[in-house]
Amino acid sequence: MKAVKKGRKVAKKVAKKVTRKATQLKKKVSKGKDKLQSKLKKETGKMQKVIAEKEALIKKLKGQLAEKGKAIKETPKGLLEKAKESLVEWKGKADAEVKKLAVQKDTLVERLKKELADKENMIRQSEKTLKEAMEMAGKEVSAIREKTNQTLSEWRGKAETEYKKLREELESKSQTLSAKVKELDEYRKAVESKIAALQAKAKERPGRVITQEKERTGLVTFKGNPMTLVGEEVKVGDRAPNFQVVDNAMQPATLDSFKGKVKIISSVPSLDTPVCDMETRRFNEEAGKLPDKVAVLTISMDLPFAQKRWCAAAGVEKVKTLSDYQNRSFGCAYGVLIKELKLLARAVFIVDEQDMVRYVEIVPEMTKEPDYDRVLNAVKALL
Repeated sequence: MKAVKKGRKVAKKVAKKVTRKATQLKKKVSKGKDKLQSKLKKETGKMQKVIAEKEALIKKLKGQLAEKGKAIKETPKGLLEKAKESLVEWKGKADAEVKKLAVQKDTLVERLKKELADKENMIRQSEKTLKEAMEMAGKEVSAIREKTNQTLSEWRGKAETEYKKLREELESKSQTLSAKVKELDEYRKAVESKIAALQAKAKERPGRVITQEKERTGLVTFKGNPMTLVGEEVKVGDRAPNFQVVDNAMQPATLDSFKGKVKIISSVPSLDTPVCDMETRRFNEEAGKLPDKVAVLTISMDLPFAQKRWCAAAGVEKVKTLSDYQNRSFGCAYGVLIKELKLLARAVFIVDEQDMVRYVEIVPEMTKEPDYDRVLNAVKALL
């Protein structure tokens, strides 16, 4: 379509240029013709003035000659002869002057005729050039029009082919998408059914799980209120307990899933709270500065769907979020499950490549953040 527009634009430009040039040439020819006619008229007037002056002079000479003849008749014979000689002399001069004027007149007329012929020839040449230029412009415009029509036809054919291809692809993708939507809907129903079953199962287990584990008090508070931690205390130098949690894709993950890496394990109450949000964003930022051999994990009781949604909204990609909602496996194994809230306490554990615990920090007040500098220094000491 751009080629068509460009062709039309060029054709208009050429036609406009030829028209302008023809107009200028006509003006020039007309101006030259008027100038020549004016000059011819001027020269003719001048010549007529000269002839009139000469005729007046001849008339004057004739008058003088008549007076001389009259005087001669009244004078003696000698004076008569002398007058005749003067008369002959004056007549010769007059004839010579008349001949000279006639020659000048003929010369001027010939010169003017020649100039007029040259101007007419130039006008004919100009008209011929103008005609040739207009014919050439017409041919160029016709060629451009033909090329433009051909290009337009080609583009129309390509557009129709492309439209047909895109329509076929769209129909194919629509069918595929419909199948995917149906498949996802079936998967969603299966997941919702599984979640409902797990939630029902989880409601039956809390009391039994908590009563079977050791309880510890005086370690953490929530907004100043003392909380009870369930599970054995994990100390520096201990072998890190294994655990089983669920990732954002509802797939199981354990400590062995990160074997051979230094692991920063951060437990938080919920990603949808301000402090947990800030903490996880900070660890995500620091994770981008650490080597690939360091895995940064954040574990909470949030459902995997909520964790996935939060990560997408916050732009968190370096931290791997895991959910302990099914069995409270991590909370009980690391002694950070809060009995009263059924949430995880705020804590940070660092486990080396051999799965030995190298750093432990349980934040006393759950609304406070951990000591990031101490955590990072402890990790760097292992690299």
